[in-house]
Amino acid sequence: MEKLHFEGNRFVDASGHQVLLHGLNVLNRQRPHLYPDLDRALPWFKTSGFNLIRLGIFWDAVEPEPGTIDFTYLDEILRLVRAAASQGIYVILDMHQDLFAQKFIDGAPDWACLDEGAYHPDNCNLWYEAYLSSEAIIKAADNFWANAPAEDGVGLLDHYAAMWKEIARVFDDCDNVIGLEPMNEPFMGSLARASFGAATMQMMTKIPTFDLTHPETIDPAAQAEFMDLVSTRFLDWDRTVLMDFYRRIRNAVREVSDKPIVTGGNIYCSTDIPTGLELLEDGLQIYAPHGYDSVVDSDRYNAYNKDNVARLYARKRVDADRLGLPTIVGEWGAFPSRSFTNDLIRFMNDILEKNLWSDTYCEYHAGMELDPNFTALRRAYPMEISGQLLSYHYDEAASALDLTYDAKPGESKIYLPFIPSGSYNTVRLSDSSCFCLLPSIEGRIRITIR
Repeated sequence: MEKLHFEGNRFVDASGHQVLLHGLNVLNRQRPHLYPDLDRALPWFKTSGFNLIRLGIFWDAVEPEPGTIDFTYLDEILRLVRAAASQGIYVILDMHQDLFAQKFIDGAPDWACLDEGAYHPDNCNLWYEAYLSSEAIIKAADNFWANAPAEDGVGLLDHYAAMWKEIARVFDDCDNVIGLEPMNEPFMGSLARASFGAATMQMMTKIPTFDLTHPETIDPAAQAEFMDLVSTRFLDWDRTVLMDFYRRIRNAVREVSDKPIVTGGNIYCSTDIPTGLELLEDGLQIYAPHGYDSVVDSDRYNAYNKDNVARLYARKRVDADRLGLPTIVGEWGAFPSRSFTNDLIRFMNDILEKNLWSDTYCEYHAGMELDPNFTALRRAYPMEISGQLLSYHYDEAASALDLTYDAKPGESKIYLPFIPSGSYNTVRLSDSSCFCLLPSIEGRIRITIR
């Protein structure tokens, strides 16, 4: 596979093609965090047009004891990365965490979870409520950002950076690894509770019925006002603590590799809170925002609000334009398998198309291949353009892809979840999908493939 580089906010391969990436998150939160079924799924990824995996790796698996790197685990991940390359699939290595540590869901090993024996709730109505209700998670996060010493006397951040240096060394020669993501959705600890508490008090003064525990009762205008109040403190944390963290990991990685650093913003940036992310000095950086409606992971998908989702991604666009980086929407969706799922996927597909963004849906699960409620993930799109992509739109009902680009001499590769009529040069992937190869000379190209 050709190594990708950046030209402005575009991914470009060694042949000069603009590359658009579309794929899935692949996560195994259960120890030992391996993926025995992924080999069998990779051919389906290819025939479905997925050319990117955001592959979860986990601190407790990489560094099970202080300073001890489990190279057997990394070798298995390396084998999967190479298997993905054999199917033409790029990879982001995502150091995943949810609720900070493995003892709560996944993330830090026990030795790095310095929660000081604080209280942790037995259960929450929604798992992510524990970020604010668990004293243990807040304490562990505060100790991490403070670089508190582990049992060997070495600071947690120092351990983390040294671990990333070894990961970067192992995967440096994998051209299909396009980025290293230091941490999924970093959580800021006690600052979060203080910020939400102050903003809630301000909102209740204005709207006495404001109840954050029942977000379905909060209208979009009030929700936006609340998030604006919260965002002021979070922006400052992003610009200081979080950017210092990304620079620390970047510096460690640069000792052995030039792989880009994937920066996604703090955990609450998956809402319509703006990010305070800044540019890393060497320019080897990808912006990977997340975005979910407030009903995510709940049983309230009947209240899914497309206006909320459109608004939050409009804000992501503002941040993307400010940063000027290649953008991959790292997480979106998390939809249950229901009759409405494809409609919600199509709505998000339109947002991705209009912004010309790459993406990874969250997340792949075994059986998705045969689930009719996720067929809209298989969409037509320009995978490699010889020139600069200007616009595209896939009309699933009509099995038609509209495409406009400023062409350079060469050949463009288009993924189609259908076999086109006419005399196109195609590479069949299955009975119902193909790569369509479009030769072009220099000039503006407008085409509809049916």
